[in-house]
Amino acid sequence: MKNLFEIAGSASCRPGFAEFRETKRSCSLGLEYLLKNGTPKSVSANGAPVFPEAQELKVDVIDYAGNEDDIVPAKEQEKWFEKHLNHVLPRCSDLDSIVVLFHCSNFPIASTVACMLNGSAGVNEFSARYAELPKANVAKGTLKDMFSDYKAFDSLANTVDEYYDARFRDYRELIDLGVSRELSRGVLPTSQYTQFFTKLSLFNLIKFIQFYDDEENLLMKPVIDQMKIVFQLGFPKIYKLFKNGKLTSSEEAWDKFINAGASSKKNLTFRQNSENLESKFGQKHIVAKEDGTPMDGDKCWIKVTNYSGTMKTPYDAVGMSFGVEQNPSSMQTIESFVQLLINLGHCSPFELTTLLFESRVPFFVFRHVIRHRTMGIHRWRLINDVYVPEARAEKNKTLMPVAQSKLANSVNVAFKESQSQLAKLDMTKRADDLNLLLCPASQYVEFNGRIDIHNLVHILNLRTNPAAQYESRMFAYALQEIFEQWVPVIYNAFIENKRLDPIPPRTAKRAA
Repeated sequence: MKNLFEIAGSASCRPGFAEFRETKRSCSLGLEYLLKNGTPKSVSANGAPVFPEAQELKVDVIDYAGNEDDIVPAKEQEKWFEKHLNHVLPRCSDLDSIVVLFHCSNFPIASTVACMLNGSAGVNEFSARYAELPKANVAKGTLKDMFSDYKAFDSLANTVDEYYDARFRDYRELIDLGVSRELSRGVLPTSQYTQFFTKLSLFNLIKFIQFYDDEENLLMKPVIDQMKIVFQLGFPKIYKLFKNGKLTSSEEAWDKFINAGASSKKNLTFRQNSENLESKFGQKHIVAKEDGTPMDGDKCWIKVTNYSGTMKTPYDAVGMSFGVEQNPSSMQTIESFVQLLINLGHCSPFELTTLLFESRVPFFVFRHVIRHRTMGIHRWRLINDVYVPEARAEKNKTLMPVAQSKLANSVNVAFKESQSQLAKLDMTKRADDLNLLLCPASQYVEFNGRIDIHNLVHILNLRTNPAAQYESRMFAYALQEIFEQWVPVIYNAFIENKRLDPIPPRTAKRAA
């Protein structure tokens, strides 16, 4: 494996992103604009976006998954708002079905720490442990955005700059004397520049804004200003529901900006060059038995609906601290880096790449999936169909034909009687809730899920274990097959490092 420690400091610390290409994903015009142009920090009097300067704080959207039209039907927006959001503790599952991936740059360390302390953002920060730390103090433009009401601003800016220059000279002297970077950077002030990648669900983005959007958090003001623009431009329908139609003058300007493009052609969205997983969108991945045959015809399945990030995302997220090349010439470079991350036990880089999917499984499998709390479940509902499992025994197998007949009859009778009891009780408004008390555990459930690579590996290790229930194990193998197709370089790295067992031969044969 290539020793990436040896190339530290050999290239720019700022990560590069692959060229974006058009995809079939549906998004708002504002989100399309953010992906292509970056995030503005304000809007001018004539309605033109004002972008941060080169060294000013930036919050740029680089990828996303999910769509607000899928969770807020046009005809039910007000009803949805009243039911799910207009509460002290709003329901988060629907809003968690949208994930946004950010690259945040030119942040003073103090602001970066504030982002981490909020607890809603998964952050992978530029640490400069291996790469050369740049001389980059918080920009005057960012300071102006933070302390816009401070009368003696020029004096404040000069003080910050002078103090930083003196401390950076001390830092360089310590480095020249042979002191390690980790110890030397301890003399630097928290105005030092840093950058990081972060993933936020829409719910956490909203809570993040609500938490820091007040006059007491001056260091977070430019962050929140850009986050609010991302929220309004990227998800205008949900934003208006929160504002209840009462927009400020700047928000009205952004609203006009969005509407000005509404008459253009159908909006296109952009994504980093990836593994062409879009070709598999809409195709149901059938859950199969160990011999490769479908477990229950085409009734039990997993279907990829979207994803955020690519197999290059962990490379970008951690590569900034190693000073690796912006655009690696081969997949071998990315694979070597991923191998290193796994060997060192890193997890946050693998939390940035997220998969969204739909699935239909028996209720008892659904229960096994959600109990580990490693997967976000957005919506689920019972299906009027039932799974008849195969009878299995560890000792007396001669009785299996009789047991199978009894098992199939019992499951079908339980399902029919539950439906019959529902009809007799005639509780139209509460039918769904009552059904949950009467349905057999073999009844099918459809659900929407969200999981990142780190948690995916965790749940696969738990549920592909031979001790796991057979049907849950087959579901896990189907999910593992999708993992292999989705990010093969990362998947193979986990297999080679024995952090994940390969798919058994018979199942692997079917996957091929």
